Amino acid sequence: MSAFAGVAAPIWAHAEDPGIVKGRKGGPNMIKGDPPRLDFGGGLLIPMGRTTFTAAVWDGQDRWITYGRALAVNQMRAMAQAEQSAIAKMKFALLTLAFAPERLERFETCGWKLKSGNAADYIKGDIALPGRPVMPTVDRVNGQLGQNVEDAADGDSGFHAITGYMVMKADAPLSYVKQKAQLLSEAAPS
Repeated sequence: MSAFAGVAAPIWAHAEDPGIVKGRKGGPNMIKGDPPRLDFGGGLLIPMGRTTFTAAVWDGQDRWITYGRALAVNQMRAMAQAEQSAIAKMKFALLTLAFAPERLERFETCGWKLKSGNAADYIKGDIALPGRPVMPTVDRVNGQLGQNVEDAADGDSGFHAITGYMVMKADAPLSYVKQKAQLLSEAAPS
């Protein structure tokens, strides 16, 4: 199971099918299994595990979703960093889908990831995206931060944050991305 499992599970109410946990307030359903999957509808079925973060973007009929995560000593900082990570991933993924889709490949039925696995292959630039965070979660971690986290020492406690970022395709189709993008000159496809 992943970091999602303990935090996200309480937001679901049990459905009649014992293999499905129904989401509240129109949220995604969770399909039990190994790994469990979030079903957003419209073909958007996201595994809840390491592959959640492998994808550049999850692609459904009506929306895109990316995920970001962060560790920090401060809870608000962890959440802000996770959200910024998800937003940046969305921008890079949509810019690459719009301008150099040959750099991406499908995986897990509805995910896109870089063929090379090298982040330098993303098309870089900026674009204002009409998206919003989805399913933010924060867990306290005790004595697990280490020296790779800003302002942390070995053995410090802190927070692990995960959030999704969702953009509806009706609000930002790839034609919008192509029209509104501000590409870095060295990142423009040749």
